[in-house]
Formats: sequence, C-alpha cells, structure tokens
Amino acid sequence: MSQQSDNLDASFALLTEAVVGLEDNARSSEGQPLSARRALNGTAYRIYRLLQWLIQSPLTVDQLNRKFEQDPGIGKSVSNDSIWLYINTLKALGCVIRRPTPRNGFAYQMVSHPFGMSLEQNGLEVLAQAKVVAQRHFSPQEMLALDSLLKKMIVQSLLKGSEDGSEWTTQLFVQSRSLDSQECRTRIEQLERAILEESLLEVTYASPLKGESVFTFLPESLFYRQGVVYVRGERLDYPGPSSLRVDRLLGVQTVQDDDLRAQLIDRQQIKMEIVLKVFVKSPQGFQGFALDPNQGVYQESRLWVDGVEPHYEVRLQVRDFFYVKQTLLSLGLPFAIESPEVFRQDVRETLRTMLEFYKVKGSAADGHG
Repeated sequence: MSQQSDNLDASFALLTEAVVGLEDNARSSEGQPLSARRALNGTAYRIYRLLQWLIQSPLTVDQLNRKFEQDPGIGKSVSNDSIWLYINTLKALGCVIRRPTPRNGFAYQMVSHPFGMSLEQNGLEVLAQAKVVAQRHFSPQEMLALDSLLKKMIVQSLLKGSEDGSEWTTQLFVQSRSLDSQECRTRIEQLERAILEESLLEVTYASPLKGESVFTFLPESLFYRQGVVYVRGERLDYPGPSSLRVDRLLGVQTVQDDDLRAQLIDRQQIKMEIVLKVFVKSPQGFQGFALDPNQGVYQESRLWVDGVEPHYEVRLQVRDFFYVKQTLLSLGLPFAIESPEVFRQDVRETLRTMLEFYKVKGSAADGHG
C-alpha cells in the first residue's frame, strides 16, 4: 500500500474518531437530550462520508442520496441545497471537485484532495477560509462539529513531526476571525441555565474599547453570528438590550437582588414601533428583514402599496435600533423612515458620518474647488 493511502487511512480513522467521540459524549452527557447532542456530529459525519464516497468514484445526486439513505449513521436523503453546501465545504477545504455536466453523467467527480498531506501555512489559510464560508450558513451545533473535524485534520497533518498542533489551531481561529465554541462550552451551559431560571448575574467583561468592567446583567438569549456566540440581555447602565461576546466574559456569578431583577425583567417587555417605507418596483423586490428577537425585532408586517411610487409599508416591533439600522442600510434600496423621530435622526447621523469618509478635500463639493 502506498504512503499516500496510509495517510488517507489515518486521516479517515481520525475523522471517524471525531464523530464517534461526539457520539460517546452524547451518551454520557447529562442534562441535555440525546437528540440535541447528536446534532453536533450530523453535518460533519455527512461531509466525511461524502468525501469518502467521492474519492472512490464519481456520483450523481440520486446516487449520493441512496448512499445517505443506506448509511446506518444517516438513514435518510438530504436536500440538493445541503449536498451543494457539503460540496462547497469540501472545496473550501482544498478538494477539487468537478460539477455535474452531461459529459460526466451529471455526477460530482473528485479530482484531488489535500487529506493526509503536510500542513503548511497556505493549507492553514485554506482551512480558515473554509470556516469563514461555513460560518455564514452553519448553525452553532454544526460549527461545533466542523471545528472538531478541522482540529483532527490539523493533528493528522502534524503526526509525522513533533510540532504541537495547538499553535496551528489558534492560528486557524484567528485567521477565520471566529470563536472556538468548544472552549467556551462550560460558559455557554452556565448562561443557558441562567436564561432558563431568569437569574441575575454579575459579569466581568473585557471590552475592546473600555477595558475590563464589572456590571449586573440579566441574560435573555444566546445567539450565533458569523463564528461568534453572543449573549443578549439587560444591564442597568445601558439604555437598551446589550449583546456581549461570550468569549470576552472573564467571570460570571449569580447575584441576589430581587428589586433589580424585577426592574430588568419589566424592561424586557418594552417595545417600540418603527414605521418605514421601502421603495421597490415590484412586490418581489423586497422580502422583508427576516430579523428575529436576538437582533431586536419581535414582529414584522409588510403592506404592498402600488401607485406612482410603489413601495412596502413596513411596521416593526423592536427593542433597539442597532440591527435594524444595519440591515436597512445594507439593502441598497431607497427608504423613508416615518417614525419614530429618534430612529430617523439616528440613521441620518450615521449616513452623515459615512458621507464624511467619501468627501475629497479640495473638491467643489467641499466648497474649496
């Protein structure tokens, strides 16, 4: 057997170990349903099996789904979009895969792959890019599984040397600008309990702007955004909901202050209404904001108004303006804010600040030309 085959077998063995390890953790873990734990390894396992099958032979979507259905660890077909996502993840990991065409019988064909090869700096950049792509589409549970798989790949690539893989792993997360959620798992579970019990917390937080600070905080929800886990909640010294990066929490402990806790719980019930117009030529030109309570939007309604200036009238029930403003400005569509005035002024000031960056000194627009 060739050295390359030996390396591939070792890679596959380690990847299998990652999946089995996650399954073992599911069986031994307490306090969380087994079905939720199994979700941690599902995506990684399907990507791993897809990699194995394509190395063996080209396969169509129908053939892949038959294999997914026959696999004891999967037992069902997956959508075309999921297969497309798995293929793109493998491509981001360095695989070269030909897309289905009439010439190859509409099959995905593996041309080459990096598994079992030495890890160099450019290889690490490929893995980091894979994480960046996955973070836009994967759930937190799927990212946990993918992170475990990537770490195993790093270990395998360094087996023939004495180099410590921890430095490479750290570089992987730095380059992909993401959080290693596994390292924060204990903290995440602590916050999940606090949310369930509506516990008031004293947190020590490392802010990149203000440095280390200590304040009371009532957590409301956890959410995931492009590789980072956030906890959202209320703090007395902040006028609206606050989102904190979990990896910047240096300390968390429960405190007893029933009056303050009741005050912050009452604040969670306060909602504001935003009314605005989004101008588009047809009803298909705007599909809504698709934001959720973690992004400050608790309710959204749209009304199509046809006429000289066709537009959607949009009404939002919000707790704060931050994510709504971000999304509104990223749409690239004309809009008008009807109310409230404070939101109109907020957006106007943001646009004024942004325009300052595009002014050219000495131009006619500046009154100097």
